[in-house]
Amino acid sequence: MEASPEHPAAGLEAIFAEMRPALVRRAAAMGAAGDAEDVVQDVWLKLGGVDAPVASPHAYLLRMVYTAVLDRRRGLRRAAVRDATWQSPANLAEDTVEPADAERRLIALQTLRAVEARLMALGDPAAAIFRRHRIEGVTQRRLAEEFGMGLSTIEKHLRRAYAVLLDLQEEQS
Repeated sequence: MEASPEHPAAGLEAIFAEMRPALVRRAAAMGAAGDAEDVVQDVWLKLGGVDAPVASPHAYLLRMVYTAVLDRRRGLRRAAVRDATWQSPANLAEDTVEPADAERRLIALQTLRAVEARLMALGDPAAAIFRRHRIEGVTQRRLAEEFGMGLSTIEKHLRRAYAVLLDLQEEQS
């Protein structure tokens, strides 16, 4: 399937759909085993930003998976360094930890209540899927299995939850 000049990503998306199992295997082989589906999903989301024809779509998609896996590794490495820094005994000394003042605690509590209200208004299963994915860290693939839904349906529910929370954030800004 060839992309039209008006919509170059359309052909690339069709090739992506055809190559998806191979892309997941590629991500898993590169060490993203448990996150391979999420890596490939990140690549899918980035395809929407492609606005020029791609000469070699198979190689392009494989390279996108490669880059996504490397980005994920770098992010995990940075998070580990950050967590180690925060957990070091020097950072936990009593004189370096300041309690949150009453105003900050109140703002945080109000924000949390507003988020909870928006998620409740969103209803299930979108709210439950969002909580399991973002708070508990359950992968989209696992959620699809648990809820008996397709991966694209899980993604739809997550997009709805993100949209609701982005609206809340814009209202509070």
